Amino acid sequence: MRAAKSAGDVASTAAELTSRLNTLQDAADRAAVGEQQAGQDYAVAAEKQQDAQDRARTLARRATTAAAKADTSAKEAAALTVEMTRTGGSTSVTSTLITQPGSADDTLYRVSTVARLTEHAADTLATAQADSRTAAALQHQATTAERALDAARRTAETTLADATATATITQTAVAEQQRKQQTVLTQLAYLNDTTVEQATQTWQAQRALTAEAALPAPTTVPRTVAGPSIDPPSNPPAIATPPTSRPTTAPSKTPTPSPSKQPTTTPAPNPAPSPSQPSKQPTTAPIPTQPTVTPSQAAKVLSYARAQVGKPYVFGAAGPNAYDCSGLVMAAYNSVGVVTGGHNVVWQYNHFKSIGRLVPLADRQPGDILFYSTDGTGSGGYHNGIYSGNGKMVEAANTRVGVVERDIWWPWQLLPYVARPTGSL
Repeated sequence: MRAAKSAGDVASTAAELTSRLNTLQDAADRAAVGEQQAGQDYAVAAEKQQDAQDRARTLARRATTAAAKADTSAKEAAALTVEMTRTGGSTSVTSTLITQPGSADDTLYRVSTVARLTEHAADTLATAQADSRTAAALQHQATTAERALDAARRTAETTLADATATATITQTAVAEQQRKQQTVLTQLAYLNDTTVEQATQTWQAQRALTAEAALPAPTTVPRTVAGPSIDPPSNPPAIATPPTSRPTTAPSKTPTPSPSKQPTTTPAPNPAPSPSQPSKQPTTAPIPTQPTVTPSQAAKVLSYARAQVGKPYVFGAAGPNAYDCSGLVMAAYNSVGVVTGGHNVVWQYNHFKSIGRLVPLADRQPGDILFYSTDGTGSGGYHNGIYSGNGKMVEAANTRVGVVERDIWWPWQLLPYVARPTGSL
């Protein structure tokens, strides 16, 4: 290293080291994908368990209420039977009551009383039988729901165990890449007469610029909304293709200031398994609706998300002390009163699509939600984060680095639409 420095090869050596750093980061990102996908699987299983639990509880309450009503109806029918027997509800007694001596008015009164008792008895018995059938049906549904809950709970537990095992394997691989990165960053810092922290910030800023350049360029024609809906574009914006190589320009000795809080070690969030161009694209664009909140809400969302930087990643967590990716997105937007459609990536994407709050990736703004997908479709989504501008995003990355703000990794894995829960479209 000293020889290279004294020989005047600083620029080429720095370029080589930077290229190696990028290669190591890409390897770390690739290794972390499995954990991110496992986290999405667990989020889906956890949501299904919650739904099953809510249904089981609702049916249990309804079954209890129906059983109580059936019991009351049965008691009323029994009491009426006793009353009919006491007043001559049987055929022989009824005949005696009707034919016993007395005035015509007395006879008519006795006849009408027996008739009313008989009609009321029939209605009461029918009601009691219907209530009993309803109670039995609801009890059966409640029992079935409990079994479904048990199955959902077992699935969630198994999925969590699998995700945890995947995370353990991933952490080992990512830690190895980051150990190598620290060695290279130390060399780069020495080469440029700076600190390791400054070298890290400079390198991360360069990656962010590269990521921003790889994203679709902003549209030149303003998007307008006429009436309650807008026709989808005939050609959806394309996802950026993976670069064959990264820029190898050496970082300058003066580091680029980090626009937001950055960890002192290189974060390793989770991208998709291979940098291949997705073969499928969403075929229709969302139908926008009139915004219900102001653009300033996006700044509050970003402020909330940035305040969580450094907190741990925990499967299924949505704050306040830990998060997974969709949990951070949900909590950040809940902080300004905006719902996100559930606690998993696919449901969030589908929610904003259904209410017309998706816009092309080319029209991205800070505060928009970025979605990663394995196949270029919403149903293949496995990770999301909040775009913070200039090629960066805030995300709950993985169990090793937690919540970070960093460059947008692997832009070609992003869906061509982002969600804009707040502000104008």
